[in-house]
Amino acid sequence: MRIRTLSLLFYGLVLALSLACGGGHTGAVADETAPTAMAEGLSYKDPAGNGWRLVKDASSTNVRIVLNLVGPSGFKTRGVGFNLQAPTTVKFGTFSNGLPIGDPGVYQLLSAGSVDPNEPVAMTGGVKEGNLLTVGIYQKDRGQSAKDSGRTLCQIVLLPGDRARSGAQLPLTIPKAKVIPEDIGAVTDELWLLDKKMKMADITIAIGTLTAR
Repeated sequence: MRIRTLSLLFYGLVLALSLACGGGHTGAVADETAPTAMAEGLSYKDPAGNGWRLVKDASSTNVRIVLNLVGPSGFKTRGVGFNLQAPTTVKFGTFSNGLPIGDPGVYQLLSAGSVDPNEPVAMTGGVKEGNLLTVGIYQKDRGQSAKDSGRTLCQIVLLPGDRARSGAQLPLTIPKAKVIPEDIGAVTDELWLLDKKMKMADITIAIGTLTAR
C-alpha cells in the first residue's frame, strides 16, 4: 500500500505540472510599424542572460525554428513544464515522436531498470484552444539523481502560421512554468514529509524576439 501511495503522489505531481504550470514571462510585443510585404518564414533572436531561457538550436531554418529550453547551470531539477502562448501567425511543429516536445536525453523518462517496451515515457505535450502550447518532461524514478539544468532539457518547434507582415515581431508569452526540484523526498520518508517536499517550484523563462520574414 505504501508503494502504491507514493506512486499516486508522484503521478499526481506530474499531472498537475502538465495541466497547470505556473510562473511566467512576457516575450516580444507586436510591431505596429512593420512593412506590408507578406512574410513566408521566421527568425528568432535569443534572449540575454543565463537563467531559464528559450534559445535557438543550430538545426533551425527560416521555416522551422527549433527552440531549446535551457536552465541555470548548477541548478538541479527532476522535470520541467510550461505553457507558451503564440498568435495564429505561428504554428507549433512536432517531432518524430508525434509530440510538440522533443527529448534531448537529459532526464530519465522510464523507470530504473525497465525492460517493458510498452512503458509510457514521462513526457507529454499538446496545443490547446487559442494556440496555447503546453508541454512537460519529467524524471519518472525517484531513486534516480536529479539533473543539472544548465543544458538543453527539452525542445519545441515554431513554424510559420497565418501569414504575417514581413518584419513584424510576433508576440510570445509564457503564462505558466514550473520545475520539479531536486529534493522531492525519499522513498523511505514518512508521508507527512513527502507531502511537504513534493511541491513544484515556479520559474521565469526568458523568451527571445520572434520576427516574421
